Amino acid sequence: MYAISAGHEETARAAEMILEEGGNAIDAAIAAFVASWVAEPCMSSAGGGGFAMAFGKSGQVKLFDFFVQTPKRHKSPDQLDFYPIGIDFGSTVENFHIGKASTAVPGSIAGIFALHRFAGTMPMRDLVQPAIELAKRGVVINDFQFLDFQLLEPILKEGGAVGNRLYFPKGELIEKGDSMKMEALADFLDYLSRAGEEVFYKGEIAQKIASDYADGGLLQRQDFEGYKVQERIPLNIQYRGKQILTNPGPSLGGSFIAAMLSAIETKTEYPKNYQGRAQITFLYDVLAQILKVRRTPEALWKFVERQLSTKRGNTTHFNVVDKQGNAVSLTSTNGEGNGYFIEHTDIQMNNMMGEAALLPMGFHNWEADTRLSSMMAPTMVLGADQFPEIVLGSGGAGRIASAIAQVIHLLIDHQLPLEQAVNSARVHLEDTIYNIEKGFEQSTIALGHELNWWNETSLYFGGVHSLQKKDGRWLATGDDRRDGVAKIG
Repeated sequence: MYAISAGHEETARAAEMILEEGGNAIDAAIAAFVASWVAEPCMSSAGGGGFAMAFGKSGQVKLFDFFVQTPKRHKSPDQLDFYPIGIDFGSTVENFHIGKASTAVPGSIAGIFALHRFAGTMPMRDLVQPAIELAKRGVVINDFQFLDFQLLEPILKEGGAVGNRLYFPKGELIEKGDSMKMEALADFLDYLSRAGEEVFYKGEIAQKIASDYADGGLLQRQDFEGYKVQERIPLNIQYRGKQILTNPGPSLGGSFIAAMLSAIETKTEYPKNYQGRAQITFLYDVLAQILKVRRTPEALWKFVERQLSTKRGNTTHFNVVDKQGNAVSLTSTNGEGNGYFIEHTDIQMNNMMGEAALLPMGFHNWEADTRLSSMMAPTMVLGADQFPEIVLGSGGAGRIASAIAQVIHLLIDHQLPLEQAVNSARVHLEDTIYNIEKGFEQSTIALGHELNWWNETSLYFGGVHSLQKKDGRWLATGDDRRDGVAKIG
């Protein structure tokens, strides 16, 4: 049997089509990822990047880092096309920066070819075909996509002729129920599948971007020509006797998950009511400890080691497992998009250099030609047979790691059914505010931070699409916060 969980019906359907045609989970993941560029264009893009945890049927496991890379050069801030945009989530507003100087070197296209070399079995032209057909046919805008477009409307308005054609076809934002076609992307994908990744990194696309970015941007031809996917050994966490594989440094997400789970594990006990007042305080104590730690993988891992020594010893995500035993957990992002679309491709570039959470030294103090850190953390929990029994990950920017850790806690410690664990209320501690999602028991609590009681469930708290193997059969659940989709076959 196979199992899929994803952020959109069309993303999941692309994976399903490839599996039904005899492809493996790696083939299906490539097809799903490319389809997400069409179905989830504000979450995933050929102009962005991400990470994939790939588990081969032989037991081989690799973390593919195709996240974005900083440019090779700096410019004076007064020469840069770089400006702020506020995104209103309803109960909180986050500020991001966009413009040409907010773009880091994208890795998505290099990522699909790296995965294909690892264990792909079908020709690339077949794997991109579901996305090509979808782009030509058009995607019907669902509730979540429309909400996403509304949130990012200020950025989409910066998209010039391409952005207007896609997102404002009648002068107003495209509406729920409308169909959005990306015919230029379909043509580009067909060309890409035949010519290979060099057409993007060493050909006319790189030249076009470098030329357009000469005024106000940072990217040059050599930035594209020097980009490489990094294959890493996953971070290995022991939790309650389970082995958890997640994203290692230089990214932060896996180390944050390790820190949170180790802090939970050192507690002598945890509240049995997972949505009660005591659980709110319990999770606050865990998160408050971690908030004091400097946000680097090294500092977070030192925190983990100290914990262990006391007891001896705009982002989207999808998962695919196949009947042979292959599994892929893939998280990708375009940030919020930077407002620049590559002509004749329908591809919007990322704004990862405009996300303050990824640049702890400040917007213009980054190290040149270096992978940006990320909270993205595709994750697998291995069973006693050393094969995956839980496969999960999340979108949600700085909330990703805490969302994943909370779902793992509910699955392993509270033994909740998968759907219940994924869709139960969550918390998130950010700076001076402790955010508490609708679903927890409300009461007067005095903690060290301001409490923000949300009156709804929200995509702010992530989208932990997940798979779990129980009694020899796979279960799949998509997170309701992001209209997640699940398929079993």
